[in-house]
Amino acid sequence: METLVAYTFAHDSAARAAAGRARVEAHYGAEAEHHAYVGAAVGLHLWGTPGSTDTTSWHDAGGHARVNLADERLELSTESAGVSRLFELQLPDGCVWANRPVAALLFAGMRAVASTRGWTFAAGCGWFMDDSTPYDGVLAVPGGTHIVADGHRQQRTTKAYVLEARTAAASEKVVAKPYARSEPVELIKQALSWHRYAEGLRPASSLFDPPPDGFITDAPVDHVAHGYFHPRDVDQLETLPLPDKLRAFSNHLQTRLIPAAGPTQAARVAVAEQIDRVLQAAVDSGLEDATMLDYFYAVEPLRRGGTPFTPVWRNLASAADRDLIEPLLADVEGFGDLSTLWAASVAGASSATGEATLRQALWRATFDQHLEQVNK
Repeated sequence: METLVAYTFAHDSAARAAAGRARVEAHYGAEAEHHAYVGAAVGLHLWGTPGSTDTTSWHDAGGHARVNLADERLELSTESAGVSRLFELQLPDGCVWANRPVAALLFAGMRAVASTRGWTFAAGCGWFMDDSTPYDGVLAVPGGTHIVADGHRQQRTTKAYVLEARTAAASEKVVAKPYARSEPVELIKQALSWHRYAEGLRPASSLFDPPPDGFITDAPVDHVAHGYFHPRDVDQLETLPLPDKLRAFSNHLQTRLIPAAGPTQAARVAVAEQIDRVLQAAVDSGLEDATMLDYFYAVEPLRRGGTPFTPVWRNLASAADRDLIEPLLADVEGFGDLSTLWAASVAGASSATGEATLRQALWRATFDQHLEQVNK
């Protein structure tokens, strides 16, 4: 286990940190090597960094987040693209930061509750947009953010994402990984294993593959496939006046990301509004051509360290536990009536998009069972 927890508490800091450490170790296991810096109001706990002698700083596997403590001052930074995993939980008298959202909740002594905002986004497009996460109250710290806390106040600065000015070659593509046919698996158990492993952060396209051992360690995204996600008529769209161009690009993204059937109207609206916000931010940063689409894919899904666009066409109804799956899909937050999509899956006549919607719904339904395990 490689886990970071940093915190600032205004009252009873030492006692609360000790109780928080105990909860984290009870959930993840206490066998990992532990290092800590415990100040009067701020502190840092590290697990799973064997041989480390520096208890006052931390870098993630890609070197994209760092924490330094000195003179009762806590500093946290994320790199510009935001691919580092740093999450924040604000409390009435303090704050907890962690590289795992469940660790933040456990350390703070808060119950894990599903985030309506985060899962509404996920129902609409397959991932947690903006700074949302699967957990209520836990937010993803944006890229390019520098936080300073001294136990009494917090200061933060965030730099806008700067898109590298380059265009992908025509042959540069995002290729789906093939999968081998196998015996039917119990997908509910597999989904729960993924939620335990990645704490709800992985896309539902992972469902048919078992999670690896250990903690999630996605490789950081080091480039954006510029141009790959552009509409075919991009040259014509770029000649439009800016308001019409924004509308056309927004419609393109909505069509590509939001399934035609499954998500509720509220989920569709939430995703559409976030798309518009990000495109406007691109314009505000000086982008007025199709590069704003690259900007969107840079600051939204790709910054999470993985892409949700991998097409997987495999019937959910082929699962060994399909009789248990069907009732779970009867009422899923963020989704409307899924009976037609399920019937198509049972008949072996569903589309890749329909199957992706069913996977996402099962991902959400099993997350509630994951929360029960976290809150034991």
